[in-house]
Amino acid sequence: MSDKREDRASVSSAELEGRMYLYEKPELLTKEDHGKLGLSKVDNPYEFVRNVRMVPVVVTEIVSAQKYYPVVFSELENPVPIAVVGVLEDKNLFVDESGRWDRLTYIPSYLRRHPFAFARHSEDKFSVVVDRAAGVVSENPEFPFFEGDELSENTQAMVDFCSQYEAERQRTNAFCARLKELDLLIPQQSAYRPGGGEEEKPMANYVGVDVNRLNDLDKDILQELHQSGSLASIFAHLFSLENWNRLLDRRAWRKQSAEA
Repeated sequence: MSDKREDRASVSSAELEGRMYLYEKPELLTKEDHGKLGLSKVDNPYEFVRNVRMVPVVVTEIVSAQKYYPVVFSELENPVPIAVVGVLEDKNLFVDESGRWDRLTYIPSYLRRHPFAFARHSEDKFSVVVDRAAGVVSENPEFPFFEGDELSENTQAMVDFCSQYEAERQRTNAFCARLKELDLLIPQQSAYRPGGGEEEKPMANYVGVDVNRLNDLDKDILQELHQSGSLASIFAHLFSLENWNRLLDRRAWRKQSAEA
């Protein structure tokens, strides 16, 4: 964790607000402001993402995420891989009424690191951020943020996890930049037939890899993508698109369960 004075001069909490998806009140973690706080277990750890339809993922977890979610890209200009967790309504189909994630599915690391994160304030310097509004942040914590003047063991473990996540995020940026450079990404649409009828209606607009453009790549570029691990992630993304219908099935099942 950086020196507080340096953090305050370089990044303000006001600048962080609105930039950190799902973080309601991101604050720079300091002994002065958070020395008496920490984390406590709650019964509904994923209540804060009950009403979201997408979660960012990093390139190394696409293979795991594709087993359960459509993994697509946010946009053409600055693509970010995202796991789609809900369709048609702003409702996460993997969080139950008790605020718990489906224990049989993969949980994206973006959520597992919450309420912590890193905020970049120079090329190679980061500050630790905590979402003060998170339900797990407590004034009577089971796991204090600090032990004396140092980060507690539990907090340090989370900071280390955030560091690993940041490294993977940088690799993800490079992966997405390469897809864009190769012009592999195109706008796509997923559709469905309400009630099993004949008429198709749009379910989601997204950005994905065009299979024809992928097949037309030079063999040397394909070899490069294979050696870097990018090709496996591309195929995982393409395989994941089968999960659109599975999301509809999950949505229908939950609706039936709620009406029963």
